Amino acid sequence: MTDFDALAEGWDDDPRRTERARRAADAIADAIPLRDSMRVLEYGAGTGLLGIALAARVREVVLLDSSPGMVEVARRRAAEAGCGNITAEVGDLTVDAWTGEPFDLVVSLMAMHHVPDITLLLGRLHAATVDGGWIAVLDLEPEAGAYHDPGFEGHHGFSRGALRRAFAAAGYGHVTVRNALTTEREVEGELRRFGVFLATAQREPNR
Repeated sequence: MTDFDALAEGWDDDPRRTERARRAADAIADAIPLRDSMRVLEYGAGTGLLGIALAARVREVVLLDSSPGMVEVARRRAAEAGCGNITAEVGDLTVDAWTGEPFDLVVSLMAMHHVPDITLLLGRLHAATVDGGWIAVLDLEPEAGAYHDPGFEGHHGFSRGALRRAFAAAGYGHVTVRNALTTEREVEGELRRFGVFLATAQREPNR
């Protein structure tokens, strides 16, 4: 299992992560009608790069991550960016359900492939979303296992059919999956590109 607490301080040293978050925010804005009244949750937020990139377009952003080290860095990054509408909290929705005010939009970038039970997670995110609210997930297209080191126990990307079924089972409608961007990673000394999809869906009333 990756020790994200140990990686937190140097996580943003790779400028490709910042650029990926910026492009992800633009892809979300192209797919979903963002409003300055929106309350947004970034799940598996890490150091908050995506939430920071979205903050100027919405009312409030809550960054949620299970790593206290990542959350500490996220708070500092948000303050440095002058984002007074961002808060960061330690939490894991696969352990405890969200009990606070619900969100108009839930976003996640390259976090879901670390979650063993995505059906449980999507159900918890659905419950944390207002009727008519949105979810936008960016994560890996199916790959053969090269993206992570040997021993990685998460998902090697997600097929579109599996994604649509999982979102529908959680109660979301209007599910759309599209190509969004690519991400780079060094594999055996060679820089390789991996596809990243954007899956969007909407919580239907009374579900």
